[in-house]
Amino acid sequence: MPRPFDVSRRDILKTAAGAIFLAPLLRHREVEAQTLVPKRLVLIFTPDSHPPEWWPTGSGSTFQLQEPLADFRGLESNMLFLRRLDHAWTVGNHHEAGMAQLFTGARFIDESSHHANGPSLDQILLKSSDLRGGTPIASIHLCVADRGGADKRHIISYSGPGQPMTHTADPARAFSTIFSGVTFDGATPTPTPGGMPDAVAAAKRKADQRILQINTRELKTIQGFLGQAERQKLELHVEALFELEKRIAGMGGGTSVPAGAACERADTSGYNGSTNNATTITRWAQIQADIIVSAFTCDRTRVADYHFSFSGGHHEGLLGFGQSWHDVVAHVSRTNDSVSVGGESMTTRQAFMLFDRFWASHIAYLAKRLAGIREGSGTMLDNTILLWGVESGTNHSHNPRDMQYLVIGGKNLGVNVGQYINNTTAQSSNKLLTSVMNALGHAATGIGIEPNCGPLPGFLA
Repeated sequence: MPRPFDVSRRDILKTAAGAIFLAPLLRHREVEAQTLVPKRLVLIFTPDSHPPEWWPTGSGSTFQLQEPLADFRGLESNMLFLRRLDHAWTVGNHHEAGMAQLFTGARFIDESSHHANGPSLDQILLKSSDLRGGTPIASIHLCVADRGGADKRHIISYSGPGQPMTHTADPARAFSTIFSGVTFDGATPTPTPGGMPDAVAAAKRKADQRILQINTRELKTIQGFLGQAERQKLELHVEALFELEKRIAGMGGGTSVPAGAACERADTSGYNGSTNNATTITRWAQIQADIIVSAFTCDRTRVADYHFSFSGGHHEGLLGFGQSWHDVVAHVSRTNDSVSVGGESMTTRQAFMLFDRFWASHIAYLAKRLAGIREGSGTMLDNTILLWGVESGTNHSHNPRDMQYLVIGGKNLGVNVGQYINNTTAQSSNKLLTSVMNALGHAATGIGIEPNCGPLPGFLA
């Protein structure tokens, strides 16, 4: 004769308590991922490739940065170099083919616009993952030393085939758009009316619902039919759930600002639109980087596109060089001809390194700002992937071989930072783009014209 309340273990697992018995720790991770440490992505472009000295010396975790990346010193543990990555196709001098596939892996949509025939990985992630979270703005697109516009040499982000995401050059205009409706008080932003539901409040409601599903008498009855080990696990798991509910309740209502820094107004003063003055470009870059950081700390967006100059940019007069940096330096840097930069005589190789370090210093500024913000178990940089690329192979080779991509940050997302991996055989750069999407929550198998290329070995720790 069956005992009263005789139930099988399978029946137990069908109850609310049984669900809690199996999965509270998973729920704990889910809540933290959604409300405390959001994932972020910044796509970055600088013009005209890099000289060979851009690559570090050494290998593995013992690499040393050279002159072009000197401003990144101190961030080595946050950097992942992946050498011998090739673009999948080319045409002409690769300036336009390189731009089109840099972050899309796609071909041209036509022979007139030379825009990419597919979305870039940032826009794919916004549609196919939870990267956006509850932020009011899907992505922001800022440029420095460029006027913006939709020409193929000025675009790295695409929402779809032939759909370029144009940049905002004026920081004041960008700030006004990004922070519309925000009241800065040094602590938290004012919620945007009609915005997405607050992530913390939503998580709290879900936890409350689970708490209400637990019937204490039911739990005691179930415990009577469990073995000692299972009974102890159930008790620990239920206790963990109540503790989680208390933690979420302690977060309070209002907006979700997961960063360790206050939501503060970025200073947009001092902007000058000159594309040939190093001093004003430096200030321009600082403002745009500060806007990105503020957009992240205020949780206005989690995706940014940070673009410098354009493919084949000339910048006559920059750093005291009166001729075209692209034509007279980048094109002939391997010859070591003598040029005068700011009244100083140097080889074209030295000039190329000077030019390259100028752009790199602005990216280092952004990386160091993110690294200086505590967040969760690390820094904001640990939860953000900066993916920096150029449109041509090493030493301005005008071909798709040995493309220079650099991954900065993403340690908490599993990125194998602190490494210089010199692949023994060439790998498709689309594998890198696929790996970045995987790290940010999208189970992509490929991108662009290589939909099944798979992820890149060595990208994950």
